[in-house]
Formats: sequence, structure tokens, C-alpha cells
Amino acid sequence: MVDISKTREDLIFRAATEVGALASGQSLSAEDYDTIDNLVDPLCQQLSFDGVAHVQDTNAIQLEHFIPLARLLANEAAISFGQAYSADVKRINETILLRLTAMRPTYETLESDYF
Repeated sequence: MVDISKTREDLIFRAATEVGALASGQSLSAEDYDTIDNLVDPLCQQLSFDGVAHVQDTNAIQLEHFIPLARLLANEAAISFGQAYSADVKRINETILLRLTAMRPTYETLESDYF
């Protein structure tokens, strides 16, 4: 069965993998899980406030938004895991999200009402 959305837990585990806190075949400790989980809502609010992307439900993340969100989340958590925060990672993934959420042309004829 093909996923149509990803959950908050999927996002946390993907971000943990990105930041190097979760190796293949290992489990994520409760402390590491909480560290990353505590950053999900502030990140989503910041993205919404900045007009980058609006994540309405963190338990139903659109597939196309999943990887850039996970990378942004991992970047936010990087300091907690002994890695450097990267402004380039932030800029690149926010640009991807902006592109994904941009209005696409419909090429439909605009109906107008004349008074």
C-alpha cells in the first residue's frame, strides 16, 4: 500500500536519521525522540509565519513536503546532537517548500462580471 501522507512520528525518525541520531537497525532513545519532537511545532509555526508552508496537521504531512521538513527539523536539532546549524540547509529546504506550495497556473478562462 502506498502512503498518501506521513505522520509526526515518521518525521521525527527521518530527522533523527538525517542528524545521525538513528543508525540503521537501532532504536531512538526517549530523550532523543523528545528533543526532536519538541522542535516540530515551533518549526511548523515558524514556516507558517514566514509564509513558506503551512502544515495543518503534523500527523498528515503531504509526501512532497516530508523530506524538506525532515531536513529542516534535523537542522534545527543539529546543535543538540553536536553538529553545526546550517543556514544553507535552511535556505535550500525552505526554497523547496516555497516552490512546492506556489500557485500553479490553471490556464482556465477567467469569468468576469460587468456591472
